[in-house]
Amino acid sequence: MTPSTSLTLQGFLQGLHANAMGLVVSIITIMVILFVVRWFINKVAKSNDMDDSEVASARSWANSIAGAVTCIALIVFAINAATYTTNVIPRTGLDRSSINQDMDANIQKR
Repeated sequence: MTPSTSLTLQGFLQGLHANAMGLVVSIITIMVILFVVRWFINKVAKSNDMDDSEVASARSWANSIAGAVTCIALIVFAINAATYTTNVIPRTGLDRSSINQDMDANIQKR
């Protein structure tokens, strides 16, 4: 019996499950931190009588930093997915080392 390796979508998604969960948790964490920072900005703005332009600027900075961190998390997930994909795809016939030749010989004997 010749061993076969097949890459299915379900197997691929199961392999990326931990990375996907990390991505979801990191995005939820970023959103919670953003809402806390925006709440703090509003609280400070009310107590210090800040101008609307200063409040808008602070919110803009908070939004852009949260967006940048989210983009970094997405890029890291994409790199992990690409690395996982290249390590999972079968490489039959590409590596003709002596170990593979011995395995092929043993399979053909049966």
